[in-house]
Amino acid sequence: MKRIIYVLGIALSMISCSPKGETSKVQSSDDATTDVNHFYAHYDFRQDSLECEISGFSGNEDFGRWSNSDTAMIDIKAIPMAEITVKLDVNRVITPDNIPFVFDVVLNGEKISHISTNGDNSVYVNLPKENLSADGSARLWFIFENAARPCKYNPDNQDPRTLGFAISDVTVYGYSLKK
Repeated sequence: MKRIIYVLGIALSMISCSPKGETSKVQSSDDATTDVNHFYAHYDFRQDSLECEISGFSGNEDFGRWSNSDTAMIDIKAIPMAEITVKLDVNRVITPDNIPFVFDVVLNGEKISHISTNGDNSVYVNLPKENLSADGSARLWFIFENAARPCKYNPDNQDPRTLGFAISDVTVYGYSLKK
């Protein structure tokens, strides 16, 4: 039942293109009516300004933004006690094709995921509702194992920044239930 409500919430959010939250009613198999609060937010990292707080990222470029430190942070606001999934569109990584880029995701001080990617894909991170703040806020820290200066892999590139991944979009989906 939880999965059906979650899928329904994502579908409704995408159809309505609502950048905030919505409430709908779902009839369960035991004839109880449940209010479902849906949440959807999209952050385009190609834009000059974002509607979320970030640190550890470069200024925007045509593809998005590079993480430019050993750590990076994104603050998002969801709804309290919600089941949340964050989709990160990672379009490149500093490491060569044959070496995965590896990082941990920390939510409000608790490690929740260990990720390995070669870029040009979407990375999904489920945020446990128990780790969200009481107001639904989520501070996501990305702690990179192999961020590096570009010259490590290409001696001709003297970019002084410590880079990790290039991100174009962050999409947040979620729902909470009230009986």
